[in-house]
Amino acid sequence: MLKHWMGRLMTKRAIERWKRLKATGSGDGVIEVPSIDSGIATGFGTARYAIGAQGEPRLLVPVGGRVAARGLTSTSKLLVTTSSYKVSNTNTLFIDIMCLDRTLDVVFAELADEILRRIKEGFSPLKAVTASIDDFRELLKEKAREDIPENKVQGLIGELEVMRRLVTHNHVATETWTGPFEFRHDFRRGVHALEVKTSGRSDTTRVSIHGIDQLAPPAGGTLYLAHICLERVENGQLSVGLVFDRLLKSGADRETLEKGLKALGCSDPHGEDWNRLSFDLEGLKVYRVSDGFPRIIDSSFAGEHLPAGISSLEYQIDLSHAKSFELSTNDLEIAFERIAG
Repeated sequence: MLKHWMGRLMTKRAIERWKRLKATGSGDGVIEVPSIDSGIATGFGTARYAIGAQGEPRLLVPVGGRVAARGLTSTSKLLVTTSSYKVSNTNTLFIDIMCLDRTLDVVFAELADEILRRIKEGFSPLKAVTASIDDFRELLKEKAREDIPENKVQGLIGELEVMRRLVTHNHVATETWTGPFEFRHDFRRGVHALEVKTSGRSDTTRVSIHGIDQLAPPAGGTLYLAHICLERVENGQLSVGLVFDRLLKSGADRETLEKGLKALGCSDPHGEDWNRLSFDLEGLKVYRVSDGFPRIIDSSFAGEHLPAGISSLEYQIDLSHAKSFELSTNDLEIAFERIAG
């Protein structure tokens, strides 16, 4: 209990020293960067609390001679290197440890305390630093990249590819892209709407429908369902960045495109996270959604609304049962012209 209390006290003192250094912008003047003596000697001088150019907490641990680079590993959260400063007119080499993630200031203070504790117990400066960082690796390690799900990348490529075809009919067709803003259909102009479903296999005929109104046309209007089949390949012809560039070359409005992309969480259409996958187009079919098309809508239920106690509905349809609704090439272009305006 006493050891734990002492540890918390040391951590608090370390944080207070860094705050004081940041507030004053100066230390005790022993070296050319703002720093304060910790009082813990390594055999080559005393370790020092210091701050970086932007007030980042640092710990300077003096060592003798050269320090092997191995063992001094930096991350996005922790910079570990060596620095040389004059102490009493003598060049002194320090292991220089700086916290880059300010949300981890308290964790860094605990790390600094552990390093100083080990030095006090007789550890060499290098061993004290490397062993302590190793103990704290779970708190200081790189955050694993959270890959964007493949189906989300596919879905965006599918919508952008449909938009590219709409733009060939009308440059302002980007304005019809309503899906990113939580409208019930992906594209809409007036009373005419287009829903896009993208599959990752060329032989897929089943698509998922989200909500009872997704396959309901606008009042007094028309609804089409575009089904795009992609095949994942290396260096494919379709990626988010490639289709985005083709849209711009076709005359699409960049600002409108980027607004929709940001609404979907894609702040950079050329970013690695959105372009780690590429595809080839295996097929595009468009269907007229009207009476007899396999779907569930309000009129499918007595009273034309969901049964009591059912708040939402998701289901799959098999488009092999909708062949009679598939548009010919000519009718497909007419449908796209209608949506594009």
